[in-house]
This record gives sequence, structure tokens and C-alpha cells, in this order.
Amino acid sequence: MVALIKGSFLPEASVILTTRPSTEAPKHFFQRCCVVLGFEENQVKEYTSKFYKDSKVAEKVYDYILNNDNLFVLSFIPLYCYIICTAMAEFFSSGTHDVGDSKSLELNPPRTVSEVYFCYLFTAVKHHALRGSAERSTPRSEVLSLAKQQLTNLGKLAYENLLQKKIMFTRADLENYGVTPADVQSTFLSHILQPLKEETVEMFSFFHLTVQEHLAALYCSINLFSEEDIIQALDFWCFGVHPPSSIAAPLQNTDLNMDKLESLQMFTRFFMGLLRARLAGQLDGLVLSPMEHGDGIPTRLGVWFQDQFKGRKLENQTALNLLHCLTEFHMKEATSIAAPEIKTLNLFKMKLSVVDCAAMHYVLQFSPHKLQDLRYNCLDRQAAILESAILRSNECQVKKLFMCGNNLGPEGVLELWNALEHNTTVEELYLDITGITERGTENIVNCLSKNTSLKTLTQCHLVIVGNDIGDKGRRRLKELGQSRPGLRIIANFVDDLGLLQAYLDWVEEIRVDRDQMDSVKNADALQSVLKGLKLMGDKISLNLMRNYTSIHLLLFCIHRNIPITFRVVTLYDFMDILLCQDFRE
Repeated sequence: MVALIKGSFLPEASVILTTRPSTEAPKHFFQRCCVVLGFEENQVKEYTSKFYKDSKVAEKVYDYILNNDNLFVLSFIPLYCYIICTAMAEFFSSGTHDVGDSKSLELNPPRTVSEVYFCYLFTAVKHHALRGSAERSTPRSEVLSLAKQQLTNLGKLAYENLLQKKIMFTRADLENYGVTPADVQSTFLSHILQPLKEETVEMFSFFHLTVQEHLAALYCSINLFSEEDIIQALDFWCFGVHPPSSIAAPLQNTDLNMDKLESLQMFTRFFMGLLRARLAGQLDGLVLSPMEHGDGIPTRLGVWFQDQFKGRKLENQTALNLLHCLTEFHMKEATSIAAPEIKTLNLFKMKLSVVDCAAMHYVLQFSPHKLQDLRYNCLDRQAAILESAILRSNECQVKKLFMCGNNLGPEGVLELWNALEHNTTVEELYLDITGITERGTENIVNCLSKNTSLKTLTQCHLVIVGNDIGDKGRRRLKELGQSRPGLRIIANFVDDLGLLQAYLDWVEEIRVDRDQMDSVKNADALQSVLKGLKLMGDKISLNLMRNYTSIHLLLFCIHRNIPITFRVVTLYDFMDILLCQDFRE
């Protein structure tokens, strides 16, 4: 990565590097798009140990992260890991175990992204804005009241510019909102804003888009005063319905294009989390008066979410965002009203993060309906762990589980086999091209021999990254088949020509829509299908041979980093490709 950025590697290449997932890079100009996934578990521990000078504090924080699912899955993203460690420093430093808010946090640990960010903001305010004037036992409301004006000004700057997708600010922009540029390096603003200087141009930016979104949400949460204001705001932020006249500041001068709605999704989740904080009294010091009919807001919001799932034809991403909003609000009164209306949830070929899975896990536990499909979502081992927790639950109602095309790996599927040992609901399990190696079959016989509900297990013989389950794996499948004669095991394409045809149809889809490749481990998935075709031998028809050729061409383009385009090729063109050394390998 360093050599690529410096230009010592591929010096003629044009490179765009960004930490902002919402960046609208012109994909058609680039031949390759890579995502740096972040930390592994051992790297989270290493980062934590280096963050704190006191090794005992570092150990306590890491254990705290490890034992809180939401924090744990967040910590794999380096930025979130930094924010978590900064937030926890206030509460796990030596000698603060039983003092004021520190003890309170231990009893009520942050469970959501919003709570983590608010802890981070509170820590920054306490250490920097107060400049040592407050003791550790100073009540939170008093700390916040001292920084109220600065947070209000900063939040208004963040919110009004977020609506316009503006993330860079001049000195004049800051001053217009009452933010003093001179304070950027001397107060808590140093943890919030960054000065950016290029030659004669001086600009400022929030150190990450999520920080701007969080402060914008904080501004809105302390400036909406009634149920009606909140409902109008959600209609506006989620669906672009412009609010009627209102005295609430966030609902005035609302100029927003519909094509910018998706950019407000993280902000809306933060708002729901901070709204919960306000109802719980955690924002006292920033607000002057209680919220009108505050005790009835959870129920009213539950009905609003219920109406959206019931009355709207929701796009996949919009539906997922509503699940995140309910998770951040984290109030049973609202979720138990809304969740039963979630009768179908189609997430096919959506790239889901582990945080997305955590949101689904929280909301769907309140639903009597069944989630069936998690295909081609770029899920990994952590997602398998969360899914395993669902399968172990006494309330589990899953009958068909499609997780094909995901990168669960051997460790992930080992978790699933363990969870299925005592599960009594799952009847069909689809795990093709999920990275099951020989190691991933170690406990399959012991666990699935005891399972009484499973009827169909599909696991393509040759799986992701070109690995197969090996001789031991094949013997284990045979042993499982003998111990469970009623279980249909589909180990390769020869066993199910319908499954083969489904994959060939998928190859045809890729011809039309290259973005389909983003939802799977592209070359590895295609290689799996290709090897499955080889197993067909003489059974390959002329039509299948055409697909065989298409897959080879796709793989060739991927391995040689050639933009994937399709056209009619002559026999001579194809022979030229076959003669290439890279292609033969």
C-alpha cells in the first residue's frame, strides 16, 4: 500500500485513497477497487495495549471491548477502535473505578454506536473544554452545561452543512456559526476539527464524517421538543417529506435533494441513539426543558416504524437503515411494536457489515417471522458468530438459512456446526462457496449427527479461494451421510444440476452487471463454479460449454486486471487467450 501511494510501485497508476465510504469515486475510470478491511482480533488487542501507558488499564479496556458484542465488532475498524479507546480512557484510568460517572458507566456500559461516540465526545469536553476546572466526580450535566454554547454552535454547523453534503469549511464559515478557529488547537475542538492548509488556502474539516454526523444529531436531539417534531424530522430525513412550518430550528430552512437521502442514514441512527439519551436524562445540561410528552415517545415512534414497514415498499438499504435506527434507539417499547411488521427482509447481494448483522440480531428477536436469506453479503467469521447465537436461542424460528457466497471461512462454519448441534428449527442450510476447508469439517460429524431437524445441506465440493474440503473432509461427509441417512448432502454440481444452472445464470448476470462482482469474492467464486463444471466431464452440453468459456474469460480478465467487458469473440481470439501463460495457469 505504501509503495503504491508513493508511486514506487506502478508509478503510472492513478490512485484514489479515502477513509470515507460515501465518496462518489467514478468507478468506470478505475480497473480495480480494494477495501482494506481493518484489524484482526489480535491486532485490536495490540492496538489497545499500545494506546494506554498503563498495561492494567489496557487489559481492562480490552476485556471490556471483548465482552460487549457491539463494541467488539466496531473495534475491527481502526477509527472506531481509536474512538472507543479514547472514550474508555475516562472510565478505566487508575483510581477511578468507583467514582461518579465512572461507576455509572460500568453498571450501564455503552451498547450502541451512538453511546460510544457520546462517551468519546464527553471525554473530549471534560479534558479539554474545562481545562482541568472540573474534578472527576463533577456531574455529567454540569460538565455539559459548561460546553453548551460551543456544542450548540458546532452542532448547527455540522447539521446545516450535512444537509448540503458539505464537509470542508473556511474560516468565515466557522465564524458565521460562532466557532472560533483559534480554539481548534486549544480546546476539545482539537479532537473534533482539523485545520487543513495547502499553500495559501486554509480550510477546516471534521476529523471524520461520522463525527460531523454525530454532532449534527446531537444538535437536532436537543432542539426538537415534541413527538410531532420528531416524526416530521424522521419523515424528512428518511423519505424526503418536507415538514410543514415548525418553530423547531432543525425543521426550518430545510433544503434537501432526494438523491442525498442515503447520505443522512448514519446521521439518523445517531439521532435515534441521542434521542434515547435525552429521554434518559443523559443530555441534561444541554437542554433547558423536558421533552413534551416524553414518556409516550417510545410508543409513538414504535407506531411510526411499524407504519413504514407496513405501508411503504422499502428499498433494501432503507429497510436496513430503519433496523439500525431501532437498534440505536434500543427501547423495547418501540421495537416490540415495529418488529412484527417486518414480514420479509430481502438483503440478497447487499454487502453487509458485522454491525449490520448486530442490528438485524437485535430487532428480529422481537419478530415472529423468519429471516431466510443472507446470500452474497460479504459476511465473515464474526457474522457467523452472531448467526450462531441466533441458532442457539430458544426463540429461534429460522427454517431455511442461505449463507452462500459469503466468506465465513473454516472458523466461521465451525461455529455454525456447534450451534446446529442442538438447534431444532433449521431444515435447510446453504453454505456453497463460503470458504470451508478441511479444517472446517472437523466437528461436522459430531455436531450434525445429533441434529434432528436438518434435511438438506449444500456445500459445493470446491469452495472459496480454490480450496476444497480435502480427503478427510470428503470422508467426514460420507460418515455423516451414514449416520444421518435422511440428510441430503449436496457435495458437488453433479449431485444437483439445478444448483449448477443457478450458478451459470449468475454468470450471465455478471455479463450484464459488473457490480454483481462486488458482493462475492469474485475470482474465487468463479473458480469454484469452473471446477464444478470440470467434474461434470462428458455431461457438459454445448450450452454449458459456452458458460465454461465465459467463466474462463472472466477469470482471465480478473487475474490480468483487465476491465471486464463482453463482446463476441472469434475462435482465433479465444485461441490467443488460451495460449497465454497466465491463462493456462
